[in-house]
Amino acid sequence: MAAGLISKPLAALALLALLSSGTDYAQAAGRVFHDELSMGKPGPALVTVPAGRYLMGDHTGRGNHNERPLTAIEISRPFAIGRYEVSFADWQHYAEATATAMPDNEGWGLSAQRPVIHVSWHQAQAYSQWLSRVTGQHYRLPTEAEWEYAARAGSTTYYWWGAQLDSPETRPRAHCRGCATSRLIQNKTERTGQFPANAFGLYDTAGNVWEWTASRFASPFDGSEQTSANLLDNSPRAVRGGAWNSGPSYLRTSQRDMKQPQHKDYALGFRVLRELP
Repeated sequence: MAAGLISKPLAALALLALLSSGTDYAQAAGRVFHDELSMGKPGPALVTVPAGRYLMGDHTGRGNHNERPLTAIEISRPFAIGRYEVSFADWQHYAEATATAMPDNEGWGLSAQRPVIHVSWHQAQAYSQWLSRVTGQHYRLPTEAEWEYAARAGSTTYYWWGAQLDSPETRPRAHCRGCATSRLIQNKTERTGQFPANAFGLYDTAGNVWEWTASRFASPFDGSEQTSANLLDNSPRAVRGGAWNSGPSYLRTSQRDMKQPQHKDYALGFRVLRELP
């Protein structure tokens, strides 16, 4: 495993507090690290997210009916989650090791630095299982409740950064249609990590690509989370976060949508979760 890097003052303060209380460094909130794959190649960058409680769903009255009522969620253990959406570069390690085809990159330049797209839920599960085998750690897709907890990072507002989009052309907060992002990327994904991170240090939880979760979609949310990688289960799955071709309202943290698990498109990707010992 690579050495951890503390990237933000907030994360550093959290780390010092946890260390002083005797918490295992491997579970220190805000730690940025990656596991090594075969031949020294890096796995996806991860951020450690602390245990906690929150109210899942629409806090503002501006959301859809399937975002209500608010549901109390307890995250009983810390976990690590992708700092970024899984990229084409991350996927290429898997493709080379397993003789798996690379997904369609739409011919967009610098694709290695962009989030992987045209990947089904089944394929995302297979990638996560491969990561588990080569690293000896437990990787999987986040549940819908875990995803929202990580994306909120303690916020209760419409967007994780506040009540309004408030996205100037000089410093856009996210990538979507109407987010004031550059005309050069208006009809494609952007490279990962180009917009501000949330308070947990996660990038692109709003916009760029929709993200698969492990969970079956229930409307309204009923707490029936699913973390197993049952590839025979063809129930619709919850997707989160909005995408480059979404309007700003789709980027709100409580926004819920669903896709069939075999679905693939140019605005749909994922990030991985790694359970901590």
